[in-house]
Amino acid sequence: MGMKQQVAAIYAVSTLALLLAACSASEPNSDETVVAEAVTSATSDQQNASIAPGESLAFEWSANGFEQVPSEYKWMGTGRRDDVYQPNFSLSVPETDDIIWSSSCEAGGRVTTQMYFVPPKNMKRNNASFKFETDKSTKTLEYQTKYMPSGQAEGFQLIQSANDPMFAEMKAGSWAYIQIGEGSDAVKQRISLANAAKSLNAFLPACSAPKKVAVKPTPATVTYACKDGRSIKATYLGNDTDIPIVRLEVGGEQYLLSQIVAGSGARYDNSGEKQADKRRTWHNKGKGSLFIETDWDDVDGNNETIVHCLEP
Repeated sequence: MGMKQQVAAIYAVSTLALLLAACSASEPNSDETVVAEAVTSATSDQQNASIAPGESLAFEWSANGFEQVPSEYKWMGTGRRDDVYQPNFSLSVPETDDIIWSSSCEAGGRVTTQMYFVPPKNMKRNNASFKFETDKSTKTLEYQTKYMPSGQAEGFQLIQSANDPMFAEMKAGSWAYIQIGEGSDAVKQRISLANAAKSLNAFLPACSAPKKVAVKPTPATVTYACKDGRSIKATYLGNDTDIPIVRLEVGGEQYLLSQIVAGSGARYDNSGEKQADKRRTWHNKGKGSLFIETDWDDVDGNNETIVHCLEP
């Protein structure tokens, strides 16, 4: 057989082998196809960005998956500031106390954010890195955050200014990607930003506004009728630190509770006074209030009592 004939024979055999391999290959896995599409979709807004795929939280989410915050959690925001309410920006289940994220502010520009996530196992001295990115980001923002393991305000605390670039990115993006901690133990979440821009537009101007001269409010006293037959008199007060408090008169006893962050309404508790016999919470919204009592070591609320009260 001549050289040309040998080359032609080898080419024919190679072509046949390739055809047989193509015919015997299985159909693409449908899950693999979905992942590939997710990668393209999640990174399409970053094609011209400076984040390399290996450094992008959005890319990592599409490749490995983050836990996603359920859709029942909604962004809400208010700029109202008076003797009962303070400007607040939060991610919570409406009409409940189920809160994941709550930002409050002082006039003049400081924003304090509390994030209620389980701490990573490898966290040291209650300090952890916090990384933030959206589907529109051109870089990953990184902060240092501190875990506050106390009372009902337990969670990660982050202090920023009202003009922090994170808030601008939240307004522009559709999805947020966060990471608390490092390595395999890090907390990783994907969060929808639906309604975040509208909520921030209500919240941030109140934080940036010049601080007004404090005017001591006239105490407002309301007597509530409760479903267990008791009457609770609530007097809403201010103090020298501009943190509203409420004085409750319950069955001959008086309790002073300080305002804390709430997804809606105004919430007060005595978490800073561990010498009290019980932890007490007063959650006021509109004409209704909840009076909650529980033992200090009852972190799961298994033995708490909740009394519904209504303003006449």
